[in-house]
Amino acid sequence: MQDQVELIRRIERQYLRDQLGTLHLQMVDGMVIHLLFRRGPLRQEDIARLEEMGLVVRTVSDQCRREKQAALTPAGEQTASQIRQVLQNWGQIRFQGFSPEERAQYESFLIRICENVQQYKQGGITIG
Repeated sequence: MQDQVELIRRIERQYLRDQLGTLHLQMVDGMVIHLLFRRGPLRQEDIARLEEMGLVVRTVSDQCRREKQAALTPAGEQTASQIRQVLQNWGQIRFQGFSPEERAQYESFLIRICENVQQYKQGGITIG
């Protein structure tokens, strides 16, 4: 099972590299833009390249004048839409031939796995 999961992840990374490359982005750039789009302004960390590309702008935080945040520019928002499409396409590739019930079951299993992992991390699950 682990080999199959690793194969899927490796092909997923290659797909994302290829698709984001057409936008002149590295994979990490695409994920940062996607995060900015989904969550809004974030603290500034490792995004100078995106700022140079005109996709991100730094602003001073309302809560702390010493802290700068990064937010998407209009060009960044347009790029975020393209990234969302790339991710939606990947979802279609992954779930090709699955029924809606099978997709829901997969999501249910994934949620349970994430909950177990989080509970373990918080010390709520011990092994042995």
